[in-house]
Amino acid sequence: MWRALVALLASLFRDASGPQLAFTGVLGLAVVYALWQLRGGAGRKRDEQPLHPSQPSTSAAAAAAHGGTAAAAAHHAAAATPAAAVARRLAGVRRVTLSVPGVLLEEKGAEELDESATVRQDAAELVRQIAGRADCYLMCHVSDDIGEALVRGALEHAGVTGSRPGQVPLHRLLFCGTLLGKVSIVRQLEPELHIDGHQQTVSDLQRFVKQLVLVGPPYLAQQAAAVPSGGPGLAGPNVQHAPSLAAAMGLPS
Repeated sequence: MWRALVALLASLFRDASGPQLAFTGVLGLAVVYALWQLRGGAGRKRDEQPLHPSQPSTSAAAAAAHGGTAAAAAHHAAAATPAAAVARRLAGVRRVTLSVPGVLLEEKGAEELDESATVRQDAAELVRQIAGRADCYLMCHVSDDIGEALVRGALEHAGVTGSRPGQVPLHRLLFCGTLLGKVSIVRQLEPELHIDGHQQTVSDLQRFVKQLVLVGPPYLAQQAAAVPSGGPGLAGPNVQHAPSLAAAMGLPS
């Protein structure tokens, strides 16, 4: 092809003269430049390599990584809510009994409840979650009618007991005058899970309740693990020790 073009241009130069020669020279230069561009352009196209669609850009990879991290964080946050924690802890549990002194209330004994009844707000939220997922019974050992009235008023004021969804019905708030009376009530109700702040009550129920939680400071767990003379210890497989109701549900206390 190049040889034919050279012969054609030579013929034009030979036959042209004057103005025709100048025009022919310009035309020849234009044709040569155009052919050079065409050959160079083809070479450049062969050298260019398009981006492979299976190789995402750095910004796309960073966006995907950020999205995955955000989704994982959202899942972790959802799993750490009181509702999710209670749902996991109560899997397979239909009935729960809970002794309120030292667990739902700051006061730990009948004598203290003659003076005041203070609801732990974090525990109140968990009790409402428990009541929404299982038959929940609250019980309290008091020494007289004054203690009973204080406990009833405090729990109702905190929204723990009542007739709305998520509240413990009033007829499921039970009182007793002795610790043995509380043990008897729990055995009659036959719960799958009992939560208590009194070591002796948990010990008395160890043979009768499938799952027991003793709520109290860490030193109580150490004392409970020791076998007392003349009675069973509290280191059995059905006894869980927790510093708070939140910890018993698997939440940070």
